[in-house]
Amino acid sequence: MLEIQFDSGDEKSIAWIDVKGKCFFPKVFVNSSEAFVSYDGNEEILGNKCPKIEIEVKILEDSDNLDSLSGKRKRVGEEIEVEQIERGKSEGSSSNVRNLDAKRRQIVANEVDKARWEKTKLLKEGEKEYTIVKNLFLSGLLSVEPDATITRIHQCTRTGVLDKARYEVFMKQMEIMKKARGDANMVFAWHGTSAEGVDSILAHGFGMPDQVQTPRPHGVGVYLSPAKLPHISAMMSDIDDNGEKHVILCRVLLGKCEKIEAGSNQKLPSSLDFDTGVDQLTDPKWYVVWPTNMSTHILPELVVSYKSANHVQDQVTGTPCVKLDSPVPSPFVAKLFAKLGRSLPPLKVLQLQTLCGSLKDGKVGKDMFMEQLRSVVGDEMLRSAINEIRG
Repeated sequence: MLEIQFDSGDEKSIAWIDVKGKCFFPKVFVNSSEAFVSYDGNEEILGNKCPKIEIEVKILEDSDNLDSLSGKRKRVGEEIEVEQIERGKSEGSSSNVRNLDAKRRQIVANEVDKARWEKTKLLKEGEKEYTIVKNLFLSGLLSVEPDATITRIHQCTRTGVLDKARYEVFMKQMEIMKKARGDANMVFAWHGTSAEGVDSILAHGFGMPDQVQTPRPHGVGVYLSPAKLPHISAMMSDIDDNGEKHVILCRVLLGKCEKIEAGSNQKLPSSLDFDTGVDQLTDPKWYVVWPTNMSTHILPELVVSYKSANHVQDQVTGTPCVKLDSPVPSPFVAKLFAKLGRSLPPLKVLQLQTLCGSLKDGKVGKDMFMEQLRSVVGDEMLRSAINEIRG
């Protein structure tokens, strides 16, 4: 007797007892869901390698017969065990299956332990995907944060039912946009967020954009920066307890873009002719995916985690001020800049990023930097951010 799963096609052998109390066991044990990779790299079914055994057991009420039967069972069990051992010696299959299956389970367990994010696998240095993403990320970031180092790269696995469904929805939307626009205009883009934000996005997808202290200058939606500009999204990331920032590389369906003027509170396309927004049509620095399209137009692919030493140290006086004459990295100042990045509109974030780059390159002095920082951020916001971090 076989149990067959109609959704997966998996088969499993079943034993049964008839109305007379007679037990029946399958002649061939099948479990198509248990697979392993053999030494030659071929995937095989575990059940196909097991010895074929047929056993018939009768239920007897007589105690003497039960004792006799127990002895017979013991002998039969010993004979079966000897037969399995002999077959294992000749074929080398039974022990190999158990060893390989144990190794496979151990490898999977180790990978799960190492991966920080659920539904992801940890890429290793030297792997093709790791190298490509590392070069892409650092080529844009090192110009602003030359001391940045990647700590981990996680790749989304999409093994769960919901994850597969999100992937299918994304691919279906791509086909719809191709038919409607002629080109879905699929690009790779970065999204900066906190560690908690990464957890939420990987588990549930993108949610409603967080409210900020000032209106977003190019509409309300999910903000992503082009693949060549990871540092812009990194500025929007939060520093976790390990001193790491996290940026998600996503596939994005842009379709036909429209320019969103600075200071706009737009939340939807202005007409059916457009799909997404940008800050400027030529060489945009921000892509804006509207809240109604978050579940269909964005697909997370990888999470890049990195650390960067910040060559500034904080010192707060009566007016907001940051001391810049110490080469010692300061987690406080790193958190301050991250908080300002989340509170400021994207245009201000760019100004702050440019200002930091100018300071590191020696293009502006410390006094000029502080003056311009207060001009960009404002004394009230700077003081508020410092007080919130210090509690």
